[in-house]
Amino acid sequence: MSKKITGIVLAVLLGATPALAQNAVCVEPTLPAIVDGKTAGHDQMLAAINQTKDFVAKSDVYQQCIADDLEAKKAAAAKAGTPFDEQVHTVAMAKVAAN
Repeated sequence: MSKKITGIVLAVLLGATPALAQNAVCVEPTLPAIVDGKTAGHDQMLAAINQTKDFVAKSDVYQQCIADDLEAKKAAAAKAGTPFDEQVHTVAMAKVAAN
């Protein structure tokens, strides 16, 4: 089942490649390493907490970047008098949801 879901996601992403390229200005933050609270020492836990807080802050910036980029694309399409490609919106929302 996992391979089936992976295949579907891959097919959607490959089909959305032009839309993905349009949102390339936003850099997705990297997830921090997961630590085991049962075995991690105090310093490891503090580091994990700080890394998690940093990730959350960067995620907020990333999601705002996607939203701003999407609005700019909608405004550009309206200004040019061309229809907005809803695939761009779909890809942007998928990125936000995945983050």
